[in-house]
Amino acid sequence: MKKNKNENSFKRAKEFLQTSPYLLWLMLILITALFTITHHPKQSQTSYSYSIGDVAKRDIKAPKNFFVEDKKATSIKIDEVKESVKNIYDFDANLLNKIHSNIDTAIKIPKELFNKTNEQTPEPDPTFAIILDTKSEFEEKLGIEISKGAYSILYKDQFSSDMTEKIKTIIEKILTNGIVANKEILLKETHKGIILRTIGSKEERIVNNLKVFYGPDQAKTMVRIEGEPLLKGINYNLSNLIVDLCQRLLQPNITLNKNETEKRIKEAETNIKPILYQIKTGEMILREGERVDKVQLIKLMALQAQVKEKNIFISSTGIALITFFTILVVYLLFLKDHKKLHPAHNKHIFFLALGLVLYLTFAKFSTYIAQSANPDATWDISSLSFFLIIPIPSAAMLTCLFLGFDIAIFFTIILSLLTSLVFSGNFEVFIFFFLSSITAAYWIKARQARKNFIIAGFKLAIFNGVLAISIGFYSLAQPDVIILAKEVAMAFCGGLFSATLTIGFAPLIEVIFDYTTDSKLLEFSNLDQPLIKKLMIEAPGTYNHSVIVATLAEAAASAIDVSSLKAKVMGYYHDIGKLDKKLYYIENQADGKNRHDKLSPSMSALILIGHVKNGVEMAKKYKLGNEIIDGIIQHHGTSLIKYFYQKSLNSGNDTVKEENFRYPGPKPQTREAGIVMLADVVEAAGRALERPTPARIQGRVKELINDIFADGQLEECELTLKDLHQIAKSFNNILTSIYHSRIEYPDKIQEKKKEKNGSSKSTDRQSANKENTNGHNPAKDKTDLKRLGL
Repeated sequence: MKKNKNENSFKRAKEFLQTSPYLLWLMLILITALFTITHHPKQSQTSYSYSIGDVAKRDIKAPKNFFVEDKKATSIKIDEVKESVKNIYDFDANLLNKIHSNIDTAIKIPKELFNKTNEQTPEPDPTFAIILDTKSEFEEKLGIEISKGAYSILYKDQFSSDMTEKIKTIIEKILTNGIVANKEILLKETHKGIILRTIGSKEERIVNNLKVFYGPDQAKTMVRIEGEPLLKGINYNLSNLIVDLCQRLLQPNITLNKNETEKRIKEAETNIKPILYQIKTGEMILREGERVDKVQLIKLMALQAQVKEKNIFISSTGIALITFFTILVVYLLFLKDHKKLHPAHNKHIFFLALGLVLYLTFAKFSTYIAQSANPDATWDISSLSFFLIIPIPSAAMLTCLFLGFDIAIFFTIILSLLTSLVFSGNFEVFIFFFLSSITAAYWIKARQARKNFIIAGFKLAIFNGVLAISIGFYSLAQPDVIILAKEVAMAFCGGLFSATLTIGFAPLIEVIFDYTTDSKLLEFSNLDQPLIKKLMIEAPGTYNHSVIVATLAEAAASAIDVSSLKAKVMGYYHDIGKLDKKLYYIENQADGKNRHDKLSPSMSALILIGHVKNGVEMAKKYKLGNEIIDGIIQHHGTSLIKYFYQKSLNSGNDTVKEENFRYPGPKPQTREAGIVMLADVVEAAGRALERPTPARIQGRVKELINDIFADGQLEECELTLKDLHQIAKSFNNILTSIYHSRIEYPDKIQEKKKEKNGSSKSTDRQSANKENTNGHNPAKDKTDLKRLGL
């Protein structure tokens, strides 16, 4: 009792770990915490803090190439650029039309009164008192106020069109030339000119001659000058009134646009690059005992900026957030709902998390070794070439081996990024491990034997060498042959180490995580396996059926380019559950008695359904692996046991439920499982087919596949109609070969002749004392084996 209780507790704990989402969050938090603790940034031990006049305590050389900004020269350049930017002035081209329109509208008001009196000849012209009533409206439309005396002058002229045209002509001449609001400010730009931008059209032109524009006072003077030839011979009072109106109606049409000018100055400033001069690697910046001068202080400050001390808490928080969100985002976007991870999701994620921790530990351990060997090493590619030997690509190879190439890519993104953080965020480290890892994973995809790991390792070693040269050319200012040779050697060894580590870890992972690789499938495909032998001895009919199903599945898988090995092994083991009640399956009934004749249809269905559960238990007992177990569970899907269901209906039972005669499922989740389902049904039907001619076989295969497809059993395994067509063709070829026509031997031909003559009516049995038809006695030493095997 206590043992059962312990077993139940263990099962509940195992189920919780396999399904609880809290475990995923716990792993994420633990990985983030461990990575942050082990990779937190340290304060720089080197200090370059000096002031002018301080005495240097030691020699200071430039650890690497860097640039120093000449702030004074940069400031002078900024001032020069700001000074060179031309001021933007807006030119209002619509102002003239606006003033003309106001004049026409205003004159029209009193003018209409004169027009009415002219139409009716007997009536006299309107009196000034009448016209005076329009003065306020006239002033409103014109935009300026005028005196009563000025209005009387216009009245006497009857607001003539000639006067109006003269006013408009004078104003047009002045505004066309341009009036600027403040000419004194404008003339300050004479040395560089201005940009005159037309409002509305945004057309711009550079104007260098700024004296041509009028100021407000100058414009008033120009009114009298421009109007002099036009106003000759006109009444003096009216002439003065026209000049006065023009002067008052004029407005500046050229104004400074400060906002646009400031904007262009800022744009020019942003385009200015600081003036730098380069400090070369190894250049002596300050000698021991020297007093620090201004130039040296600038260099020291620039050097200090290169190795600027960081706030440890803030930097650690940054590392933690980068780690947390990198893992979380990749998981949520690419791994959470990935179909390959759906069964035993937590187990697969735990495998990835363990691999991440293990290989990041390798990376960190290598940095400790390098730093202990050379504590003063600077963090550049020439001194960090030892990272090339770290077997990080092995993680991608193992991930591809057990979970697939696409998941290996997503895992590589996380691992490469975090590994680069181990090396202070070095970009070259990320590029090297990312390209190397995805390439290694790609080369390990096609694996049928252990030797492929070695082949992939040598390919990876060569690729890593080329990659090391590429990174060396990119990173080193002056590539050194010795350094490049060292890096190539390390990268080459790193590729070999990755393959070796993969070979060593693969069997261990198979055992710990119960994964099934192609190597393991090859072992299970051996027909000398104990379970296959047991099936052959105890249930030879099922064994023969399984072998043919495996053959059909292997051929079909090859036809649609999926794992033929997996499909074949699934075919071998899909019916091992029949060993429990082998005589209840027709292929094992040699005595002609059908045990189901004495059972109810529902009981018969339960026995047939039970072979799936029994097969799973047996597969777990013999440790066949999850992929074979999935094939056993899914090879019937949720299909209907039609014979016993129909038999139950025919018995008059009105309470028959179809779900009681269906397998529990699930439906096939992979294309290999779908192929095994089709092969299982086709083989059983082909065995029962009378006179299996090629045409009848082809028709039966087509009918069965259509029935399975119509029943929805293939909805979840991604088999396309094109795949089903290829599968049917491969089934037809193999079944036709199995059930081909036989050559009739001479003795059978003689028997048939005798049957026709009436001398023999059965080919199943012959008399033991029958004489030889040729008149010769049979050989005396001929052994009679008729009863062998009975």
